[in-house]
Amino acid sequence: MAKSNRAFLMEELSKRFIPYLQSKGFARAEDASRDGRSSFPFGTFIRQHGVGSDIVKVQLDKYSRPKFIINFSHKSENDLVESFRLHPTPKSAGWFTMRTFFGLRPSERSSRMVVDQLMNVFAEVESWFQDRTIGKHFRRLYRTSDPGL
Repeated sequence: MAKSNRAFLMEELSKRFIPYLQSKGFARAEDASRDGRSSFPFGTFIRQHGVGSDIVKVQLDKYSRPKFIINFSHKSENDLVESFRLHPTPKSAGWFTMRTFFGLRPSERSSRMVVDQLMNVFAEVESWFQDRTIGKHFRRLYRTSDPGL
């Protein structure tokens, strides 16, 4: 059976983006589900600080299409939570999507290209974690002091 585009994408994220997160001090949360069929197959990544936690999640399309979005947030010691999404283009709500052009571009190359795109804009997330600079590829999800969210 041929490998799906989603499988190529998950493999490329596993090879390149997940190790990158780990090199930046993020660790996989122990209670996170890592079911390959779920929307969050890599689980939750957390980096602890003296003043709170940085959180990153890779959310895949729930219909198994080869696309994903990056959700990230910071939870401070006073339970203030700020959450955003990272998008591939400025001021959009689009997802990072593999583009094979109806099979004309090989899946391996397409998956590398979309992860390259992610790696290029993820620096904005690191800046936000450091000094709360809101990047042009962000959309705010919420800001709350309710620890239940």
